[in-house]
Amino acid sequence: MTQFINRRTILKTGAGLGAGLVTGALGMPALAQEKQLTFAVWGGDSEVAGYRNVIAKFESANPGVKVKLDVMPFAQFYQQVDTRLAGRQAPDLFRVTYQQIGRYANNKAAIDLTQYLEKDFGKGFTPAVWSAVNVKGTPYALPHHTDTFALFYNEELLEKANIAVPSSLDEAWTWAAFIDNAKKLKTQGGSSYPFAMSWQNGAVHRWMFYLYQHGGRLLSEDLTASRITEKAGIETIAWTQSWFTEGLVPPSTSVKSAEKVQNLFANGTIAMMLNGNWQIPFVEQQMKAKWGVTYLPRDVAMADDLGGTCVAVSRDSKTPELAAEFVKFLVNEENMRSFVNTAQLLPVRTSIVDKGIEFSLRPNEMKVFVEQTKTIPEHLVSTVIHPNWGRFNPKMADELDLAFTSGQSAEQTAENIQAHIERLLLRA
Repeated sequence: MTQFINRRTILKTGAGLGAGLVTGALGMPALAQEKQLTFAVWGGDSEVAGYRNVIAKFESANPGVKVKLDVMPFAQFYQQVDTRLAGRQAPDLFRVTYQQIGRYANNKAAIDLTQYLEKDFGKGFTPAVWSAVNVKGTPYALPHHTDTFALFYNEELLEKANIAVPSSLDEAWTWAAFIDNAKKLKTQGGSSYPFAMSWQNGAVHRWMFYLYQHGGRLLSEDLTASRITEKAGIETIAWTQSWFTEGLVPPSTSVKSAEKVQNLFANGTIAMMLNGNWQIPFVEQQMKAKWGVTYLPRDVAMADDLGGTCVAVSRDSKTPELAAEFVKFLVNEENMRSFVNTAQLLPVRTSIVDKGIEFSLRPNEMKVFVEQTKTIPEHLVSTVIHPNWGRFNPKMADELDLAFTSGQSAEQTAENIQAHIERLLLRA
């Protein structure tokens, strides 16, 4: 005889709005037919282990539900998901970077989650990441974690150059102080170059936070026009170009190179690197010298990059309510805290950010990254989730690379980027 599990029961905990743990079942026929969700992700061993841990907890709390984790290589991930969407056979849930969510929302490939969320659900997340998953005010995914940049430094080389590092955001070096210190490091030796930036393989969104630090923007307030040719845009291009013309960074570390900056830092080629928190396990294992992490340099403002991923429910899911319950479970406070600690990533629930988290690896350095997440500008977020961002990015990478490696002027670089962006915006 067919038996049915009772409707779900949500236990509200002190984990914040929308952080309910599923303790009952979800209203599906348990013995007659098992309910299965498919969840497509990419990730390293620690990330995959974190996903599997949450899946096991969800299945245990919901007898009759199975979640199949489909792990794909990142290089082919979006191509595979897009191919499955075209054939209407996409996974129920899929991991997605914040920069891609605008495209999936615009194509209606990810579903509107509003009906599955409690009122004020979004208030449980930091404003920047919640705005990142909302397209025209509608949530098309839930934030899971973020990552961002800070400044790694070789402690021995900075001590040799008599350089003291900032101990708080308020004390962060200015752009001018950062360059002065870089020149000191170049003079005193010990490394081939003072620093390098991890924005390789066309990761232009990593360049964007300098534009905001200098008071500039790529797009207008309403995202309908380009602003890159304004004074702040040209000066930001010129400043980052000067790193290469003054020999402060390796020529091989421009935006279109494939150089692994973390290797250059670990082997002593560079004394400092601008890179993300996910590099801490690598540096901890490979770096022979003493090292640390401090805050990014700042100009008229502090700003940082939006990294990390969210999780969307695809339009092909036959059980969208169940899929939505799983992703809510994935991002509740308990599970988020466990995942980010395991994967060396950063939380996006305000409760965790405010209360803090004691990371098992390099907790003091990780605190710097957590503080930096508070400086991500919401307008930057709106820009990088723009549905056309994937078309802006390659042209920006081409033009910045010409500025950095071939001497193209900052003015010409800005004009070429703006012309491309405005052509795309006119078609929208």
